[in-house]
Amino acid sequence: MDKKSFDIVLDEIRKCVLTDQRVRAIEQVHGYFSSEQVIDILKYFSWAEPQIKAVKALQHKMVAISTTKVANILNCFTFSKDRLVVLELIALNISDAQNYRPVEDLFRIHASEKKRARRILEQVCKVGCKAPVAMISSCGIIPGNPYPKGRPSLVTGTFPGIPPVKKEGEKKDDSNNMEGKGIASRIIGPFKPFPSSYNPHRPVPYPIPPCRPHATIAPSAYNNAGLVSVGGVITANVPPPPYSSSHKAAGMQTELP
Repeated sequence: MDKKSFDIVLDEIRKCVLTDQRVRAIEQVHGYFSSEQVIDILKYFSWAEPQIKAVKALQHKMVAISTTKVANILNCFTFSKDRLVVLELIALNISDAQNYRPVEDLFRIHASEKKRARRILEQVCKVGCKAPVAMISSCGIIPGNPYPKGRPSLVTGTFPGIPPVKKEGEKKDDSNNMEGKGIASRIIGPFKPFPSSYNPHRPVPYPIPPCRPHATIAPSAYNNAGLVSVGGVITANVPPPPYSSSHKAAGMQTELP
């Protein structure tokens, strides 16, 4: 894809907020990307799962690439399990699958993953490359229009920042008009008016539970941790034992001669 067309695609991807919107912008492209352009697109996807979704949308929109360029694409992923998934997705775009070394060097830790990568390349050697060869002219890659049916942000209006294109004779509905509104309004939907009983200057009444002493905290804990001063000496404030009639009867018996 020529630079001008590719800049249009990147501009559509930048306007997107959600990952699915960015993937949709890739799926609607008419044209083929080089390996360098694929790497540039993957930079707009934050981590492995969104990047794999982008590769799924790109796998049928790539020109034939060598294993060296495949290795450059796989280096965009940190974990080897994600690299294997991506290798399977773009395997039919490899033009020289018999050159195993650049891809195998990325799977040095686990022997099983290295064998799996080798098996994928061997299958491509049997089937052959299905991607078209990049067409080169005297002025570089032949230019084209990436969105012949119109840019997604202008046609569908699903991307923030740009209102959808109004058809002729279509009435303008101000209630659902997203023009001039922020990103949150475009994602959540049109604004709903507050109820008639709502007063922003009056706080919403709600019951406040009464403050009760905790059952595990003794009342003496609030009196200097149960310590009182007697003659300048701090002693523990221990309540006397409870009075009982049995103690009184025992004392009367000891007083008898």
